[in-house]
Amino acid sequence: MSCLFGTTGMILVFLPRWLEVERALSGAEIGLVLSLAQFARILTGPAIAFWADGAADRRAPLRIVAASAVAAYGAFFFLAHDFWSLLVLGFIALSLTQALTPLIEAAMLRATAAGKLSYGVARGIGSVAFIVANIVGGLMVARFGIGAVVVWVLLGLASVLASSLFALTPDPPAASLRGRERFGALAALMRSRRFLIVLISCGLIQAAHAFYYAFSTIAWRAQEISAEIVGLLWGFAVAVEVALLWSLTPIERRISPEVLIIAGAAGAVVRWIAMGFAPEGAALWFLQTLHALSFAAAHVGAMRLIYREAPDNAAAMAQTLYSSLSSGLLLGAATVLSGWLYDWGGARGYWAMAAIAGVGGLVALLLLAPRTSRAR
Repeated sequence: MSCLFGTTGMILVFLPRWLEVERALSGAEIGLVLSLAQFARILTGPAIAFWADGAADRRAPLRIVAASAVAAYGAFFFLAHDFWSLLVLGFIALSLTQALTPLIEAAMLRATAAGKLSYGVARGIGSVAFIVANIVGGLMVARFGIGAVVVWVLLGLASVLASSLFALTPDPPAASLRGRERFGALAALMRSRRFLIVLISCGLIQAAHAFYYAFSTIAWRAQEISAEIVGLLWGFAVAVEVALLWSLTPIERRISPEVLIIAGAAGAVVRWIAMGFAPEGAALWFLQTLHALSFAAAHVGAMRLIYREAPDNAAAMAQTLYSSLSSGLLLGAATVLSGWLYDWGGARGYWAMAAIAGVGGLVALLLLAPRTSRAR
């Protein structure tokens, strides 16, 4: 997780800027390149998860996807120069790195259930790696130019591959399910009303980060905020997220996953409305603290409810469906919208994100209804 987050910390913050500077793409074109894999994730993600759920050795899919990601990003950085080649190779590269997260999340939740680690601590360590990538990545870009993105991402993905090969210990042998059994587990999952509510509500809340992910760096640079400060702003937001993750045990004794999700939606609405005014100085740093709600609280609530609702033989599929919707279809649509919004009104595009998060919060209120059934 740390190796992957240390890589995505650079991708999320500085890849849009690399596309703008090194490949001269417009805001709309950047949005399309970043969103195609997100759209396709609704198909590619479940396909990979279906294969992973049937693997006797659950480490094998992670190793294969990591190796493929290294090769795909190499082709993207060195062979793609025009918009169409960037679109195609970017789709392959981003699809593969996106597929890694739910596979790792499912492994972490299995380890948590077995008492081997704390999910909050493990996820927090990954977020620390993300912060390091934000801050050190910003310093590297400021010192060596935007080309530092290429070196960082390729070395980071190579470390993901190396750790998957040498650091992972085997899970207890898993039963290899036939295709019909896996389809049955998927069908049962999709009949769960609460699971579907979590998918939709949290998918909307997380998708509302699209403008931030794709255009915050570009918008801040347009405000003449330095690359070093941009990295620090990203890192500060994730540091507050880590503080929440490392405080989960007492928090979860007092606050249910459902309330965490609703609090996340409320924080997102406030954050994105205020960000639309292009704040600077202390106000901007304060708004970054709301990442603990808009992302972390909603994500933790979703993980807890998804694990609770999903049967063991559909764990990777449940994680991937959530990831495919929140970081796939919905985030893809919001990213395309963000490209047009940025070209039209700059930071005012955040206001559309506030509306999306608000709808997600309204859907999440349905989770407060009394439960009628439980999958596990």
